[in-house]
Amino acid sequence: MALVFRSVPPRPVKGCSPPPPPSVARASVALGQLLRERDLITQEQLTIAVDQQRSSNRRLGQVLLDLGYTTPDALLGALTIQLGVPAARLNDFTINSKAVHVLPERIARKHNAVPLQRIGPLLQVAIARPNDLAALDDLRFAAGCQIQTFVALEHEIADALNRVYSIERCDDHDADDDSLIEPVLVERRETPRGDRRQNRGRRKTDHAPAEEFDEAAEQTAVRTVDRILNRAAAAGASDIHLERTPEMLRVRFRVDGTFNDVGGAPAALAPAICARLKVLAGMDIAEHRLPQDGRLTVMVGSRRLDLRASTFPTIHGEKIVLRVLDQSALKLELSALGMRPPLLDDFRELIRRPEGLILITGPTGSGKTSTLYAALSELVETGKNITTIENPVEYELPGTNQGQINEKAGFTFAKGLRAVLRQDPDVIMVGEIRDPDTLTTAIEASLTGHLVLSTLHTNSAVGSITRLLDMGIEPYFLAAGIHAIVAQRLVRRICAHCQTELPVPAGVAHLFGAHVPELLRRGAGCPECRGTGFAGRIAIYEMLRMTTEVREAVLARGAEHTILAAARQHQMTSLREQCIDRVREGVTTLEEVVRVTL
Repeated sequence: MALVFRSVPPRPVKGCSPPPPPSVARASVALGQLLRERDLITQEQLTIAVDQQRSSNRRLGQVLLDLGYTTPDALLGALTIQLGVPAARLNDFTINSKAVHVLPERIARKHNAVPLQRIGPLLQVAIARPNDLAALDDLRFAAGCQIQTFVALEHEIADALNRVYSIERCDDHDADDDSLIEPVLVERRETPRGDRRQNRGRRKTDHAPAEEFDEAAEQTAVRTVDRILNRAAAAGASDIHLERTPEMLRVRFRVDGTFNDVGGAPAALAPAICARLKVLAGMDIAEHRLPQDGRLTVMVGSRRLDLRASTFPTIHGEKIVLRVLDQSALKLELSALGMRPPLLDDFRELIRRPEGLILITGPTGSGKTSTLYAALSELVETGKNITTIENPVEYELPGTNQGQINEKAGFTFAKGLRAVLRQDPDVIMVGEIRDPDTLTTAIEASLTGHLVLSTLHTNSAVGSITRLLDMGIEPYFLAAGIHAIVAQRLVRRICAHCQTELPVPAGVAHLFGAHVPELLRRGAGCPECRGTGFAGRIAIYEMLRMTTEVREAVLARGAEHTILAAARQHQMTSLREQCIDRVREGVTTLEEVVRVTL
C-alpha cells in the first residue's frame, strides 16, 4: 500500500508580507529596474547608487537605503517580487524561542539567517540571500528541519541575531553554549567592617521578604552572569543594565553611547541573578527596598575588568546597573582622546601653570574623567605632587595619590580638599564640584598657588559661568580663580572596515560654511561594528578661557550671549563647529552632529 503525503501550507508569520504567486517572481530582473518600474526611485538616484555599489562592493539595496533613496518596506516589496519569497521585518518581530534552540548560533551567524518559527518539521528562517542553495543546505543539515525562507534586510538580521543569541533564554545551557563562554574568575570584594556591623545589628524584620530560589536556579544564575559579563567584554560595553519586567529580566548594553537590547532571562531566574551580582559586589542580598552600591572585579580571559554596581528598587523588582571600567582601554593621551590643536596646545599650556582652576564640564558619560586622567598623566612626568579626591576611584593612576570620599563617614569633597591642602600638593584633582562649599574651597586653593582640576555637570562652557554664579559665588572671586572651562562630548567614530563615501546632500551644505567637502563618509554596517556603521568614540571639545574681555563680562554678570561674544573675540569654537570639523575629516557623521550637539 503506497503512502500519499499531502503538503501543508506553512502558517503566516506575523510581520511578514505574503509571498507572490510563482508566476510573478522575476529573478532575472534587476532590483534597480524593479524599483524604477514601480516609481520608487529615479533614474538619477539609481545611477548614483550603482556607482557607489561598484566602488564599495555592497548590495545595491543597502546602498539605496544608506543614501535615503528608498524605504525598507519598498525595498522588501521589490525583493519579494524579484525572488518570489515572502518578506519579513525583524525590528519588532517576536521570535519563537523554540526556533532559536533548533539552529546553532555559529551557523545562523555564518549565513546571516534568523530562525523565526518552528512548525513541526518545518523551520521558518529570515535570510538576506534566500537563493543561496549552499547556505540553505547547511541550515537544513544543522537544524534537522525543512527550511522555509523569508527575505529580510541585512542590518535587521544583524540586530536580530544579537538580540536572540546574546543572552539566549539562559534557562537552557547546552553544549553549544559552552563553546561561546570563556572562563570568568571573580574576585569578591569584602564588605567594609562598618557595613558588616550595621548588617549584623539590623533585625530581619527590617528587610522586605526575601525572594526564594533553589539550588538549580543558583547554578544557572552563575552561568548566566558569566555569560553576560563575557558578552559585555566582547562587545566593548561601557554599561550593563539588568531591568526587571513582569515577563523577564531584560539585559541591555550601552556600546559607544547607545543602547543595544541583547536579550533576557526568565523572570523566575531574576532573583538568583540579582543575588549573585550582589554577593560578588559585597552588597546586602537581603535588602531589596533601598538602593545599594558596590564593586567587583572579574577576569575575562586575560583582561581585568573593574565594575561598579548599583541597585535600584522598581515596582517589578531590583534593577542592577554595572559600569564597566577597563584599565587596558583607558587612553592617557589628550591627542588620542580627540583634542586637536590649537585647543590642545592651549590646554597643555594651562595645565602646566603653577596655579588656577580648570573645569571640565559635560553630562554623565561624556568622558570627563578620561580627560582629567590624561591631563594628570602628562603632569606626572614633571615630578609634581599630585593628589586626587574622587567618588569613586575609577582607575589607578601611577604617580598620583588617589583618595576616595566616604559620605557615610563624613568624608566629603569639601573636607577632603581642605585636608589635601595640608599635604603640600602641587596639583589637586577634585572628582566633582557639587556644592558652594567645595567650589569656594577649590577657588581659594587655586588662588593660593595650587593647580586645581575638577568637573561640573553643565551643557556648555559658557553655561558653566551661570551655574557657578547661581551657587552664590561672587563674580570677582570667580573671575580671579578660574583660568579655563572645557566642555566636551563623545561622538561615535565611523567604522574603518565598512566606511563608504557619498555626496553632500544639498540641504545640509550650509552647515560647513565656506569649505564644503566634496564627499562625506559613513559606515555601511559590517560584522566588525555589529551592523551599526560605528566603532569606538572620540571626544570633541570647546574651551572658554578667562581672557580680559571674558573676565569683564563675568564681573558685570553679563548674559550667556554676552560672555560668548567676548570669547569669540579670541577664536573660541563651539562643540558643533568642532563636530562638523570631524565630519569634514571623515571621522564621524552628520547624524552625530545632530544627536550630540545643539
